[in-house]
Amino acid sequence: MVPLSERPRITALVPLARRLSVGLLTAVAAVSLTFFALRLAAGDPVASLLSQGLTTPEQAEAMRRSLGYDLPLFRQYLRFLANFARGDLGVSLYSGQSVTAIIGSQVSSTVQLAGLSLAVALPLGIFLGSISSWKTRPAAQRAATTLSGLATSLPVATTGVISLLIVSLLARRQVSGVQLWLPALVLGYAAAGPFARAVHAGLESSLNSPFILAAKARGLRRGRRMYWHALRPALPAAIALIALEAAFLFTGTVVTETVFSRPGLGRTLVRSILQADFPVAQGIVALAALIYVGSQILADGLGWVLDPRLRDTG
Repeated sequence: MVPLSERPRITALVPLARRLSVGLLTAVAAVSLTFFALRLAAGDPVASLLSQGLTTPEQAEAMRRSLGYDLPLFRQYLRFLANFARGDLGVSLYSGQSVTAIIGSQVSSTVQLAGLSLAVALPLGIFLGSISSWKTRPAAQRAATTLSGLATSLPVATTGVISLLIVSLLARRQVSGVQLWLPALVLGYAAAGPFARAVHAGLESSLNSPFILAAKARGLRRGRRMYWHALRPALPAAIALIALEAAFLFTGTVVTETVFSRPGLGRTLVRSILQADFPVAQGIVALAALIYVGSQILADGLGWVLDPRLRDTG
């Protein structure tokens, strides 16, 4: 028997367990969709190698048999799932290198860029979202709202090219580290826009909630202390959004890596799709799906810690 004192805690963990199971099913669905989409759209990848003169007909036929591409599509799918469950992502059709090694060689660049971008996006998003709720300072409020709106509406390609032009005009020479800190600032600013909007919406809701109205009735003035108390219940929804942004950053941003000529998972994914290198594309999509699922579960856990009201829901 579970003690009565432990039952509320166990009941509160049920939504997290439910999200975990749904997330895993979502990851499997994403990988499966990629598997069938690649084969239906690109056809036989070995035929692409043969047409480019990268293999002989005999070698192509041997490759089909070894990789199982001569099997019916559903049997290929079952074989793929079995290998995927064992952590075997296969080898690249072009380089012969294992997919795990290819992802490992590119992931450090993407993680470095994504981590620095998040370090920019989190404080900037909270700052802009908080300032945009300051009714007592209309000039600062308008500036913060404009900046967060531009971050949300401007494409990363546009801000990336503009930033490169500005840096080149100001420096007029090769700037050290431009391939890391400049794209990190561009991506961080882009990710901060939606985050700031979420923080602003949460603050507006919290500032009109009963516990803030009661605090005002007891003499608490609108200021840093009030905003701090109103910010905490506003963070769970914002964290769920930034978790999506973080997953997007960590799984590779194609446009940014292209604009700044950086290696990474995004460019590798595009190249593998264009080359019909199925194993590499499937491996990166599988990693992306797992990161998205993990980020959402982590966001739910953080929200559960930050907002006591979520612990009371079954």
